[in-house]
Amino acid sequence: MPRVRPFPAFAVQLARVKRTGLREYGTLAVHYVREFDAKWVRGGAPAGEPLVGSADIQSLADLANSFEVVKGMRIVPVTKEAIIQLAVATLVPVAPLLLTMMPLEQLLKMLAGHIA
Repeated sequence: MPRVRPFPAFAVQLARVKRTGLREYGTLAVHYVREFDAKWVRGGAPAGEPLVGSADIQSLADLANSFEVVKGMRIVPVTKEAIIQLAVATLVPVAPLLLTMMPLEQLLKMLAGHIA
């Protein structure tokens, strides 16, 4: 019986959900922005209705935030930043040991050679 790895199994579903969410929120955003534009930019607002304090602007901001949440959804839960943090947290305690085995100047030259 083949082993099922959890990340790849969920990655397919997460990718599908993200695509669906982007499509649905994108469609909603297009409709809302068109209505907002017609009302506030093109002069379709009823006479005397003030733009300042209108719930339309807050709704537009809320919709943008919701879209950003869907857009920022990760298919794989591990990020580059998390890997770097783990590497630093792992290597920092080893640094004193490396300094006892090799002079700092030689260690820096070796690191500079790998970075460049």
